[in-house]
Amino acid sequence: MLTRFPGGQTSHAKIAPFAASKPRHAGPLDAALGRATLINTFRARSDRVIAIGRILLAIGSFYIAWLDTEHAPRSSELIIVLLLGYLSYAVIAAVLVWRTEVPRVRGTLVRHVIDMIAFTVFMALTDGASSPFFMFMPFTLLSATLHWRWRGALWTGLICVSVLLVLVATDTTALIDPDADATTDVSRILFMLVSGILLVWLGAHQEEVRTELLRLVEKTPAVPEGREWPAKVALDYAAHVMRVPRALLIWSDGEEPWTYLAVWDQGASEVIRLPPGSYMPWTSEALQHASLLIADAPSSRLLIHKGEGRFDRGTGEPGQISPALVAEFSMGSAVSVAFTVGDLEARLFLLDPAPLKLDDVAIAEIVADRLKALFHQAFLVRKLSDAAAVEERIRIGRDLHDGVLQSLAGTALQLQALRSQDPDAAQTLNERLMAIQTMLADEQRELRFFIRALEPTQASSNGGDYRLREQLEALVQRLRQQWLIDAHLTLDPVDMRMPAMMVYELTRMISEATANAVRHGAARTVRIGLVLEGEAVALTIDDNGSGFGYGRCFEHAELEAENLGPRSLRQRAAARCGTLSIDRVAQWTRIIVKLPLHR
Repeated sequence: MLTRFPGGQTSHAKIAPFAASKPRHAGPLDAALGRATLINTFRARSDRVIAIGRILLAIGSFYIAWLDTEHAPRSSELIIVLLLGYLSYAVIAAVLVWRTEVPRVRGTLVRHVIDMIAFTVFMALTDGASSPFFMFMPFTLLSATLHWRWRGALWTGLICVSVLLVLVATDTTALIDPDADATTDVSRILFMLVSGILLVWLGAHQEEVRTELLRLVEKTPAVPEGREWPAKVALDYAAHVMRVPRALLIWSDGEEPWTYLAVWDQGASEVIRLPPGSYMPWTSEALQHASLLIADAPSSRLLIHKGEGRFDRGTGEPGQISPALVAEFSMGSAVSVAFTVGDLEARLFLLDPAPLKLDDVAIAEIVADRLKALFHQAFLVRKLSDAAAVEERIRIGRDLHDGVLQSLAGTALQLQALRSQDPDAAQTLNERLMAIQTMLADEQRELRFFIRALEPTQASSNGGDYRLREQLEALVQRLRQQWLIDAHLTLDPVDMRMPAMMVYELTRMISEATANAVRHGAARTVRIGLVLEGEAVALTIDDNGSGFGYGRCFEHAELEAENLGPRSLRQRAAARCGTLSIDRVAQWTRIIVKLPLHR
């Protein structure tokens, strides 16, 4: 697959593949449950506020009825009784609402219908459209908007205006008094009509914002496996939330000499690896870290988000957005946000949003924060992978040092000793050569075992239990021949069994400790003891060499702090969550290694 370069040039560099893992999408049931919980919680909390307002409205109505002495209602006793009934209903409804769990909403429509019947009856029994109980209408309209957004505002507003028109049409005061002022009636009808229109718009806007918030939570991007950058997952998520037909993500990593460009178009996507500095600068220096609302990219008509919902108009100078990027992807309107992760710098372009809104910038910034977290996780995965590779290389080097290298060193000493042999001692020379050949064959076998241990199927498990006695007796025999020493082995219990990888670790430690004792301490006798202590094993190696020059016991922590003792043995013990200590007992130098059987 070809790599595109600015200016139409191509190269045969491979396009970076997408990660194989698919993003985790919330299922339809999860999304529906999330939406229902969010809506129910809002309705329940609105119910509590409305319940308080309903009680205050009922109490205030009593006061209004008492003040309205100049124009007493035709049925004052009936009004008082109905107000008492409404107050009782308001108190009972408030108690029920506050005792109900927040996610559960019941009886909202019933309470709303009762409120509408109440204000219709109260206004009909008093002064009609001019009644002081008109205040029930705005309360009911607002309640409907909180519960059912624009639909509630629309239908409740139509009912309120209809009730006012009916009350005006059936008002007999105009027949009795032709000079009656109709200003109050008309102003209230106009007030409810305008309020209804505004609340319908507010409810529609609230529903749109809620839909955008739900899109943010319904789908969460997942970190793909492997070392590839999660560009496909990031663009899928961004395009889903912002509902755009096209999206671009361009980034460069300070640790890699490449620029990457991910393109998403109607669900199809690709990642292109470009030369360093491609399309640079993506934006002018002043806009490098800014969030942009781009109305027309070629003419640099854009708004710059300054934070807290404040925008500045762009200068309109050409080249505010990379001309090569604009021309290559026919960029017109767009929302663009930038983010950085360490040395990685990235910019997201959400192309052709319809319609273009200021709120899109805030949502795009939230999306960018999620993409930043996604790339940060991928960055950490890379660092962990690199650290694991370095650690594995160190372990391989330590194994080669403690195994093959020491065996070859012993073989070299054997060959050097042969040079001083009497040329006439052919029988002795032949025996020594046979011994060296045997040591090389044993080391070949050990090297094959070591290579098999590096295979994934072997490294993922410790294998079955192995009889330790046969393995260690063969090792001790080989050490005798290799270093021409007197070596002894004791096991407790004698029929001890251990996992294969533990056997391998112990043989490497014994080989390294013996090599150190002979080569650096001139030891001629080595005693090896292995004792099983519950869920741990204690390896003791005594030699009669010159030792380390310590006159007392040194524990593992002190050896680590002072960097004393055999470093390879100390690191190998620590890698198995074990400890190493060194002591001087009479004429013996003692090394004690304690390892847990299971890490």
